[in-house]
Amino acid sequence: MAEYMILTEKKSAADNFAQALGGMSGSFDGHSYQIVHAQGHLMELAEPKDQVSNDLKDRYSSWEPENMPWNLADFSWKKEPTKGSNIRKLLSQIKKVSQSSQAIVIATDNDPSGEGELLAWEIINAIGWDGKVYREYHDDETPKSIVKAMRNLKDVSDQSQDGDYLKANVRSKWDFASMQLTRLATSYIRNAGYYVKVVNQGRLKSVMLSMVYQREQAIKNYVKKPYFEVKFQDDQGHVYARKVAKDDEEQLAKIRHSDKAMAEQELQQYQSPVHVKRLKMENKRNMPKTLLDLAKVDALLSKKGYSSNQIKNVYQQLYEAGYVSYPRTEDKVITSEQFNELVQNSKEIALLVGVNVKLLTHTAPRKELVKDSATHGANRPGSKVPASLDELGKALKNKNDLQCAKDIYCLLGRTALAILGEDYLYRVVTAVIEEYPAFGTQYNVPANYNYKQIYCEGELPKAPKPLGKQAKSIVAEGANPKPSKPTKAWLFKRLANYGKYGIGTGATQQSTMAELTSAKSNSHLLKDTKGVLSLTETGLMSAVIARGTMIASPKATEQLFRGMDAVGAFKLEPQKVLNSINTVITHDKPLLQQNMALVEQTIGKPEKKQYPKRDKVDVTYQGKPVQINAKWGEHTWTQGELTELSAGNTITFDYKKGQITGQLGEREYKGHKFIAFVPDFDKD
Repeated sequence: MAEYMILTEKKSAADNFAQALGGMSGSFDGHSYQIVHAQGHLMELAEPKDQVSNDLKDRYSSWEPENMPWNLADFSWKKEPTKGSNIRKLLSQIKKVSQSSQAIVIATDNDPSGEGELLAWEIINAIGWDGKVYREYHDDETPKSIVKAMRNLKDVSDQSQDGDYLKANVRSKWDFASMQLTRLATSYIRNAGYYVKVVNQGRLKSVMLSMVYQREQAIKNYVKKPYFEVKFQDDQGHVYARKVAKDDEEQLAKIRHSDKAMAEQELQQYQSPVHVKRLKMENKRNMPKTLLDLAKVDALLSKKGYSSNQIKNVYQQLYEAGYVSYPRTEDKVITSEQFNELVQNSKEIALLVGVNVKLLTHTAPRKELVKDSATHGANRPGSKVPASLDELGKALKNKNDLQCAKDIYCLLGRTALAILGEDYLYRVVTAVIEEYPAFGTQYNVPANYNYKQIYCEGELPKAPKPLGKQAKSIVAEGANPKPSKPTKAWLFKRLANYGKYGIGTGATQQSTMAELTSAKSNSHLLKDTKGVLSLTETGLMSAVIARGTMIASPKATEQLFRGMDAVGAFKLEPQKVLNSINTVITHDKPLLQQNMALVEQTIGKPEKKQYPKRDKVDVTYQGKPVQINAKWGEHTWTQGELTELSAGNTITFDYKKGQITGQLGEREYKGHKFIAFVPDFDKD
């Protein structure tokens, strides 16, 4: 009998724990153990209709608006094994090991949201465990971190007192109940005659779509409004203008003329040429910025044509192999221990990513970048430094991802090494027109690039020409700025800067972006062209129908996250946070219906489509004979597949460039229920 059953999140994590502790089973610090692993979430909330009594099943399986909002008191919040051929077998294996163990150690990912805690407790509850439960908190999956974490176990046997679990669980239930908004939006649009699969709505999705929609509308409705302003220009090209705050409309109106003739008339008030007077030249310095989160990594690398999904998957594989740090971190700083490790590995990393090691001279931690409060630490190279960038290919399932892996590593390497560079030094030059000192200019002159030679987003600052001696008055033409295109960098920055906490972590934003921009996803609502975003037609429908709703407002997510944190700190009852979804549904339902007029105005009236009659084949579903389409997309069912489906089994088949996994299930369209093949990615 082992003292501890150590439960990890996935096989790669189990392998890393085995490497750190000395095997998949054995003894560590006088405690016998055996390591088991999950495969991500092994349990999930059952379908709404399976959460309620038999007399309510029809209501909760319906997508029709009259059946919403739901009464959450009707729900049992029952969980069932996730879809997959080996999930039940995996649960059985974990249960068997637990029966010969004295305690379970939760060793899932230490997510800021508590997701790892939720994943573990779902399994612990499913196997019926009622003994001791401990939690270890590893910063990453290096042997050093794992050993340290295993020596500092926390007793979390009382599930009701595990704050990380409580906050993750209430978020899971809230998001589950929010599927009503997807059902409502989809039903309103389908019932109006539009052919759509699903019109997704969700906390982060709806906010992101709304922001992109608003920016696209601003670009579409932009009207250029030129203005003319008197300025001075010296013989070296420097321009001198009156300093007015951008939001001071009254003062701006006084110096900016809509009529060029009026500006030329004002020009006559000033003599020309005039003299330039330098007021001061100050020495300044800038230290390196904070490190990256996953959203920033995505925004930067998407310019090279990598999709969010590719970046997410490749990063995860590099992490599991130890080459990069934990991806889903909230941190933008690192700990002293992590900083010392970076210093120790700096020369090896520098040689890999093309940085001059002579620039790595700032080996004392800056207090703004190195703190004791960081957990996983910001995204950076991992403890394992590859011998070459080509070695990264060993971690990849798809060798075509090697260049993406190299670019991820080089970006992380350069941004991390930049904090070992000296401050950027420059001079700020301020000058005015001697005869008219209200007209001034200011510019920077680089003195020593230092850390910017290690990493600089964009081009290095260039030294401008020196000040001229004389200047002449001119009429300069300007215009109200046209809104820039919605890019990932722009969107992620808006989400991060909203309110006190921002909307979602960088990793959550990036993961949602991966889903929204994946052509294979039912949530393909955004197009990504080298980091520039645009709405798909369904995405446009989703954004328009959600106009003015709470779910499309950042405030809903901000309030939920605050509520989650309060639940995790035992300052608020979970039920109070969960009940807030009722407020959202009640507020948004009539707006979704009203906005259908705007959908038609934006998209146009739906086209009447004639769909060809499809061939049918016989199968059995839950013991009853039914018919399904003979083809799913371009795939024609084989007799063997039909037999497996009739037996209630999950099947997997090759399709285009990948594989599809799914089983028979109940579907509904315009109130008509039918049986069809339901792929795993298409479950509501």
